[in-house]
Amino acid sequence: MHVSPWKTLESRYIHSDRWLTLRADRCLTPEGRTIDPYYVIEAKEWVHVFAINKQSEVLITRQYRHGAGIICYELPCGEVEETDTSVVEAAKRELLEETGCEAARIELAGSSFANPGRQTNRIHSFICYDTATVREPSPDENEVLDFEFITINELFKLIEDGTFSQSLHIGSVFLALYRLKATEYLFRDIARPM
Repeated sequence: MHVSPWKTLESRYIHSDRWLTLRADRCLTPEGRTIDPYYVIEAKEWVHVFAINKQSEVLITRQYRHGAGIICYELPCGEVEETDTSVVEAAKRELLEETGCEAARIELAGSSFANPGRQTNRIHSFICYDTATVREPSPDENEVLDFEFITINELFKLIEDGTFSQSLHIGSVFLALYRLKATEYLFRDIARPM
């Protein structure tokens, strides 16, 4: 079976502001079917930061997420802004703004699409090494969050019990862990299942 892209016959913008750009496409499939409308969210690129301190603990944040109406446990994260010179700079900025932390070294763990069925943006997941607090956080005016370093086992327990339940962040956690396994950086402390 051969999979081919759809052809976009027309696009019209339904809404566009700082937070959301929604367009409706009229599409033609390779099989000759017209799909109208097909809604697409044009979103900024996102960054997730898997930050580790010298004790091999992982930095997590907690904040209220109104869409689900829950206090969400996450990695430090945010949008890539026009003022950011790169996704690396966006990751560093978000880490510093949300937690007041900086890292001795940062590397890209990988990039993936947030939701390619409906959204245009990708998530760029970073690993920050030897992360430490250097100042007070300065989150955005609408952000109220707290943060702490926890062990990798504690993080796995939060994922398992559904407390750390943001699927995109879980993906970034495992992308970072996959990247780290070659060096055994964290795996020496992971409890093995029985």
